Formats: sequence, C-alpha cells, structure tokens
Amino acid sequence: MTTDQASIEAVADRFFAVYAAADEHGIREVLAPDFEGWSSSFGGRDLTVDSLVTGAKWEAENVDMTLDEVRRHVTDQGFVRQFVIRLANAEGNPIEIPGCLVALVVDGRITRFDEYLIVPTAPQE
Repeated sequence: MTTDQASIEAVADRFFAVYAAADEHGIREVLAPDFEGWSSSFGGRDLTVDSLVTGAKWEAENVDMTLDEVRRHVTDQGFVRQFVIRLANAEGNPIEIPGCLVALVVDGRITRFDEYLIVPTAPQE
C-alpha cells in the first residue's frame, strides 16, 4: 500500500491534471482498473473509470468553471481535497458549489474516491 506522502501527492497532482485536460489515457493510467467511486451529485451515483472519462470530456466541452479555495491533506491511505467550484448559470448568475473528495491510493493508483458536493437547490444571491 502506498503510504509515502510524496507519492500520494504525485498521484493526486496527476489525477487532477489529467481530469482537467480530459485526457482519457491519463485518467485510465492513474485510476486502478477496478476503481470504484461515488458522488453525491444528482442524488448520489456510483462512478467507474468509464464514467469519469465521460464526465471529464463532457465538463471540458460544456462547463466553464474554476476551482477555488483548494486544500489538500494527505492521509496514511490517500488524500482529502476540499474545494469550491465556481461557475455561472444560464442567466450568468454566479454559482458556488463547495465540495470534498476523499481518495484511497494503493500502489500509485487511486482505487476509490467519494465526492461530496453541496449543490444549491435555490438561486444564490
């Protein structure tokens, strides 16, 4: 099991870079083949390597967003990343979505993560 802080940091850096670039090959390399995940978005859903590749491509083509207030903490088994997604709705009004991702890393690959997003249900002011 990967417990070296620098190795875990490198895995986290690589994942977020290849995901932001919608790099299918890179995403498949950094996630374990048997990766399992979950996201609270859209009422909760299971994630797979394929669904993350599809999601990364869709976001790159359809969403103009930035991540702000990013904090990452390495644990013995992986990392926790806290962040705020900033984007605008169809009317151009700003939306903020706080989130947290908890990831497990084994042998240099992410084997699981759980992502928690606080998606607004009413217009933000």
